[in-house]
Amino acid sequence: MKSEIRPSENLARFVLFSGWIRHADQTIKPDAFIPYPHSDLSVTRHQNLTEESLWKIGQAIAIARRTTLYGRADLRAATVRQQSLEIEPAPIEGNPNHANIFRWPADKPSQKIIAQQLAAASTYRSYATKTP
Repeated sequence: MKSEIRPSENLARFVLFSGWIRHADQTIKPDAFIPYPHSDLSVTRHQNLTEESLWKIGQAIAIARRTTLYGRADLRAATVRQQSLEIEPAPIEGNPNHANIFRWPADKPSQKIIAQQLAAASTYRSYATKTP
């Protein structure tokens, strides 16, 4: 059963590319939030998950994509909606907390502006320094 996403909910965008991170200050680059090549952006809700469970989902995504899990960018649902985007629950096998961010503008410059806002409002959590 899908449950409504509250404005106060935290969402995680898993960071699967080193190039999405500014290594000097451990912040997220806007590219992490560009919905390319799809018209929506995948995130995972923190709802009812422990830190360990959240990281396990990220690991599973990285394994499925044959890439590395570098960390995650956390942000609030309200921040996403402030950019005139919508979020809908979209559970998938292995990740019942999966959600999609949609209603992105069609043009890339507008997407980039929104991605800059989301990246600036996110908090980066490194997988390498996660606490057990």
